[in-house]
Amino acid sequence: MKNVVENILILDQLLCIKIWGFNGKRMMDRMMYQASRLGDGYVYGLIGIIILMFDLTIAKILLPCAFIAFAIELTIHKIVKDKVKRFRPFRVLNEIQNLIKPPDEFSFPSGHTAAAFLMAALMSHFYPQWAIPSFGLASTIGLSRIYNGVHYPSDVLAGLVLGLVSARIGLLVGMNIQL
Repeated sequence: MKNVVENILILDQLLCIKIWGFNGKRMMDRMMYQASRLGDGYVYGLIGIIILMFDLTIAKILLPCAFIAFAIELTIHKIVKDKVKRFRPFRVLNEIQNLIKPPDEFSFPSGHTAAAFLMAALMSHFYPQWAIPSFGLASTIGLSRIYNGVHYPSDVLAGLVLGLVSARIGLLVGMNIQL
């Protein structure tokens, strides 16, 4: 079992180095920087305000689901990050430099990715026509975190799972709450 874990960690590092190695192209660097910034969180609040202003019927259902989902995601994210204490790739791998300032010291799981997939899941539930763009953007945000040298692929995968599970729980609990 120990060998399996070691091999997964080695593969994780190799993939991280490979993805990070695509940087250096001015336009792509800017796009990936902006994608990472979109995952900072302020956009999700803005989306909530827009939905509240233009679709009050959906907002009354979506907002409780979102609050519950984000409360779950943020709590689990913080607990896991503090327990695992995995240093970011640019701190461990000599081949990688961070292209963006990380919000904290540790990388596992990716909170940006978790929030992006949580939001994509909620948007696609309430607005199915936005599923492909929402999940496409969430995937780009996750990829950008690796590209910018602040996460390993497994951090992003864990964030994806955390975001989807949190959204699912938020929907299950929040659909029974009416504002």
